[in-house]
Amino acid sequence: MAIGFTQRFDFSPIIGWELYQVTIDKYHIMFWFEDEHALLNVADRFSFRSSDGAVDFFYEIYGTQKFLNVDRILRTKIVETRLISKDQLDLVFENGDILSIYDNPELRSWWFLGGRQNDPIIRRTSWSFGIGDLELEDLTEQEYQDRRS
Repeated sequence: MAIGFTQRFDFSPIIGWELYQVTIDKYHIMFWFEDEHALLNVADRFSFRSSDGAVDFFYEIYGTQKFLNVDRILRTKIVETRLISKDQLDLVFENGDILSIYDNPELRSWWFLGGRQNDPIIRRTSWSFGIGDLELEDLTEQEYQDRRS
């Protein structure tokens, strides 16, 4: 079970990562970042909005919305991360396009694998095993209550 997106996670190490491939699986969408040998795995839903508004969609792995059009961000670097809410993380690319990742408290709905092993966040939060991949017993009482509300 993921615990959402909070300030306790420093997402700044992913700034500069260049997206090079998107892979579709029945249960996951995988966003691959070449130079870092890293992966953002999404197991519930995400959305994409181009800076000019020409492309705007949701993709639901377990739902009916299966449209996918992300070629605008291939070979493009992340320049900013935004914590919109405990359920949404926005990745802003250098062309202004935004990939939004949504947390589902009922699922292990997102996680990062890999990345530069010398980044402090990796050591501090075990990114190499999945930053959003904490089990119920890893939550503080307050985090558990926040996820229930």
